[in-house]
Amino acid sequence: MFRLLGHTAAALVCFATAQAAEVTESITTTASPKVVWALVGPFEGISGWLPGTLSSPADHGSTVGSVRVLTLKAPGNPTVTEKLTAHKGHSYSYAILAVDPKVLPVSGYTSTISVSKDGTGSKITWHADFQPAGGADEATADKALTGLYQSGLANIKTMAEK
Repeated sequence: MFRLLGHTAAALVCFATAQAAEVTESITTTASPKVVWALVGPFEGISGWLPGTLSSPADHGSTVGSVRVLTLKAPGNPTVTEKLTAHKGHSYSYAILAVDPKVLPVSGYTSTISVSKDGTGSKITWHADFQPAGGADEATADKALTGLYQSGLANIKTMAEK
């Protein structure tokens, strides 16, 4: 009994001290929130605007609980499995269920992407909370997500302003 409690306490201490990190990137565009949301809003549509993705089918579209599988343009066509956890207005949140840390060095990843009015245009914000994984440190995981988010947001801006 004491051994079990000791292991449980050690696990809780490790969990409580795990390095939590976050990344937030934003971009503004002259396009209206309606135009931007038409690109960003469909949960299964991420492959249409996120560079480096081949496909992103979702089993239940943009319904909370839907699971999408992103197939990436990389050797072996790795995948990332994500679940939609919230969808309201011009915002949705999701969590990564499965990813090889060699592809994206994160665990415990949750993210929200939102579109809001900004003057006569829009602001798109993409935020993630996560823990580094696969032996990566926080700076490496931050760099991976920041690059991903910046390229996706820049592409949304370009597409929305056409």
